[in-house]
Amino acid sequence: MAGKLSAATATGGVGPVSALCRHLEFFAAHPALAVTPLSNGELNLNYQVETCRGMYALRRYPASSSGVCRQQELRCQHAAAVAGIAPAPLCLNNHLQVLISEFIQGGSRFEVTTQTIPILACTLAKLHKLRTRTALLQPVNYLQQLAQHVAESSGHELLHADAPLFARLLRAAKHYQTLPTDEVLCHLDLHGGNMLWAKQKLWLLDFEYAQSADSCLDLAAVSLNFQLSAATEQQLLAAYQQHRAIGVGVDTALSAKLVLAKIIFSGFCWLWYLSLQQKLTSCQQQAQYWQQQLTEQLALQPS
Repeated sequence: MAGKLSAATATGGVGPVSALCRHLEFFAAHPALAVTPLSNGELNLNYQVETCRGMYALRRYPASSSGVCRQQELRCQHAAAVAGIAPAPLCLNNHLQVLISEFIQGGSRFEVTTQTIPILACTLAKLHKLRTRTALLQPVNYLQQLAQHVAESSGHELLHADAPLFARLLRAAKHYQTLPTDEVLCHLDLHGGNMLWAKQKLWLLDFEYAQSADSCLDLAAVSLNFQLSAATEQQLLAAYQQHRAIGVGVDTALSAKLVLAKIIFSGFCWLWYLSLQQKLTSCQQQAQYWQQQLTEQLALQPS
């Protein structure tokens, strides 16, 4: 979920993608003139495709992406594009496992600073105000599904040493689900690789995991992936509440809820990478990193 491989380590072959473009009806009237690798994720490969009509972003994804609904991804990205916070999706070809989107030129990796927090908060609020119907993510169910994926990928249950940590994670998730839910459209994979600064605004990329969920999970993803300090985190929460018009006097409750959300999001990432490490050796280090993050976040939980 979080973290991306560099273009140098996961570019994939340009030749096969050029050949793929020749078979896509989308490019029938304007064939690809050049294909350039972009930074890639653990499972998806991303490319910039140039034709006589302009630039496009092409993402190849594996047919076996567990639990991912591509039509839902398309709907979520389209809604975000209409709101002006995401590139427009242009073509989804499930048979060839390809998603083509508008290419945002001149962009750079988004960095969270005191100056950019108001922009980030505004963008998150715009996303969370969108009305796109999806199933509601239930953290306990999703954690159990991820644990099952770990068992299926490795041929055995979670390691005995990991069982107590997983039990603590589930307890935190169950507690979280007893709290009032702020059900919104969440991105659920917010990190530097999926957030682009271009044209004086923030663009959100890769809506693969987007669905209805509690808003704190997106805030937790930002806090953890950008390693926000306590002061910066509070600045983000204050700006976010202002844009959401949540109301005065709920900041303490939101901060307390975010403690649990960071535990849960760390658990999501830990189990997700754990399920992939048998296929991708690069995921082993990420699994260890997020396991440590989970341990640290649990230690911060009030008794």
